[in-house]
Amino acid sequence: MADEADERASGDVVSQEKAEVTAPDPEPPKVPDVELIVDGFGFMPKSAPRKSRTSKDSDKSLKNVKEHEVPGTEYSSPCVSSTNIDIVRRYTWKTKNRMNVQVITYGATITAIKVPDKKGVPDDILAGFDTLEEYFQPRNPYFGSTIGRYANYIRDATMVVKPSGRMYMLSSNKGGHHYHGGHVGFDKVNWRSYITGNKVIMSHVSERFHEGYPGTVMVQVAFEVTCENTLKIEMRCTTSEPTIVNMSNMPYFNLAGHHSGTETMFDHIITINADKYTVVDDDGLVTGEKKVVGGTPYDFRVPRVLRSMMPRIPMGGYDVSYCITQGTEQDIAFQARVLHPLTGRVLEVYSNQPGMQFYTGNLLPDPDRIVEMEGEEGEEGEDAQGEKESESESEESESEKSSAREEEEQDDASEGKRSYGYVPLFGKGGALYKKHGLFCLMPQNYPDAINHKNFPNSVLNPGETYVHKIQYKFGHLLGRYV
Repeated sequence: MADEADERASGDVVSQEKAEVTAPDPEPPKVPDVELIVDGFGFMPKSAPRKSRTSKDSDKSLKNVKEHEVPGTEYSSPCVSSTNIDIVRRYTWKTKNRMNVQVITYGATITAIKVPDKKGVPDDILAGFDTLEEYFQPRNPYFGSTIGRYANYIRDATMVVKPSGRMYMLSSNKGGHHYHGGHVGFDKVNWRSYITGNKVIMSHVSERFHEGYPGTVMVQVAFEVTCENTLKIEMRCTTSEPTIVNMSNMPYFNLAGHHSGTETMFDHIITINADKYTVVDDDGLVTGEKKVVGGTPYDFRVPRVLRSMMPRIPMGGYDVSYCITQGTEQDIAFQARVLHPLTGRVLEVYSNQPGMQFYTGNLLPDPDRIVEMEGEEGEEGEDAQGEKESESESEESESEKSSAREEEEQDDASEGKRSYGYVPLFGKGGALYKKHGLFCLMPQNYPDAINHKNFPNSVLNPGETYVHKIQYKFGHLLGRYV
């Protein structure tokens, strides 16, 4: 140490300059191919309020149809069997190709899909509502919801599950039959959710004998949006005892924009990869028979314009389950392709399920069907009856008069007004959803498969895992379609 100090003092040490190391300029943050944003969409109601729908309510609904009533019995929260949470979360994917997708935890519902057209202008092509309260209303036709335990009909709401051979009575929520999981299906519960990468995983526990189903079922639904403008959905289920499962999702599309209406709906060109379809009776329930689509209005094996096909359907629109053509060991199969020539938007549907329900919004409100349910004769009879009541009231006491007037006001509010067959259904941004203005492509098993031996198996046993994969691929067609 002393020698080093002497050398430094004599100046014999050659100074070694340290090279200055300059820090590199910070790189600009890289924009991700897919961005996932989380926020809140609303709160679940503390209770399910019941209020009777009067004619005054119907008049108000002409401006804005908002009903806070959740159908079914009163309960503290629709998700009591799953999470007991009150916050409804919303997840939004944004891709570099300007595609936006929104999903909420209530009903594991897809609320918006925005994709650009051939000119690069994005538009929302999925029907839905702006507020959570509107999703609660009984008139909600399952917009974008996850359907379960069993999608579509089960005849007479009865089934026999093998190998035990036990018969189960399910809840009958549509004409004496079981439909879309019953009164409180998967579409009416608030799901638990978490994020892993670009995926959103939602889970729910369906308790034993809920809506009449045997076994406790644990359900998981994964949503993912890729930079190729593809929405991937994967549904998984396990059960504690033999039960039936047939899950699906029910998005209502119009590739010209969800607000475009009937005229643009008829311009769609549709292709369906199916050689057969399931035959239905006059009630719309499957008979167990499968027919070849060749030579029928159900043949979409080659692209066909919907405008030329709709008049050929005697039922006033499509609501049919197709038997998809699949390979022997094929996992994901092509099911359908839809093109809107004016906007150039293209939708392709892939799934691993054997069937697909094609629906053209036949039960949406029909503005051409304005039927006066109560005629003028009924009003004249009520007026005559009111005159008689007024004469008898003159002989009563003042207290009895006031009570009678209150009863008359209630009668006028509930029975004295006219009711009509058409009540408009308003959606996002005030859009008016009408009959044949939207269409659905729902990959699923065949309807009522549990009651038909020649249909694919729908029974899930303990130790097995039900897996349903769906892919909705969006794009646009460059050039003119011939």
